[in-house]
Amino acid sequence: MKNKFYLAIVLSLFIIISCSVDDSITEPEDQYILVLDSEIGLNMAEPSGLTYDPNTQTLWTVNDPPTNRIYNISLEGELLQTLDFVGDDLEGIAFDISTNTLWIAEEETSEIVNISLQGEELQRVELNISQYYGGTGLEGLCMGSSGEFYLLKERNPGFFIEVSQDFTTLQETELSFADDYSGICYDNSRDGFWIVSDESEMLYLWDLTNGVREQYPLNFPKAEGVVFVEETNSFYIVSDSEQKLYKFHLEER
Repeated sequence: MKNKFYLAIVLSLFIIISCSVDDSITEPEDQYILVLDSEIGLNMAEPSGLTYDPNTQTLWTVNDPPTNRIYNISLEGELLQTLDFVGDDLEGIAFDISTNTLWIAEEETSEIVNISLQGEELQRVELNISQYYGGTGLEGLCMGSSGEFYLLKERNPGFFIEVSQDFTTLQETELSFADDYSGICYDNSRDGFWIVSDESEMLYLWDLTNGVREQYPLNFPKAEGVVFVEETNSFYIVSDSEQKLYKFHLEER
């Protein structure tokens, strides 16, 4: 009888442990996959940043030296306009909906430059960024709903930098979840940032409080700019080396 009692206890423990293990490997019901809709060749070399213009429902991008120009393209990748402005080492770009202008990031000088949609330089600001060291500079740029700036320093180490509307640096946060950080956009619906890494070939949803909340592999190299369009649940990502515009959407598993 005693042996049967001990056997019953062992069997009960085994069932409890088995249930715990099964529970631990159950995948969350809200998981998504990133689905490729299209990839389109672009008529410019080494696109290196991306932003969305909600007024015209088009995209703006910049490219690397030696060209250093600003381009307006359709959501289908058609080149619509090339601005006359020529930068020094352009990387990030953001559309300022409050003024209907563009801001661009100069990688080597830690400057952001305000450009009209006709290509006129309106303002140039050198940011006071204490963590600007390590051989790499500004790589990504986007704007928040209140006019604040969010920037990425690429690597060695990578940093997320918040700058106020009056160009005061509010905070600098070291990043360590990817090999580098090459593009950023703000997602108002999720209150987080979509960040691409060209070396890790990943797309991340990240915020200051929770860190990385979602991550999706990209099947192409040198992702350098990202845009999320909430109305259509669409992502647009440019590849520097491929000279392509990729369109994706999120889909439930």
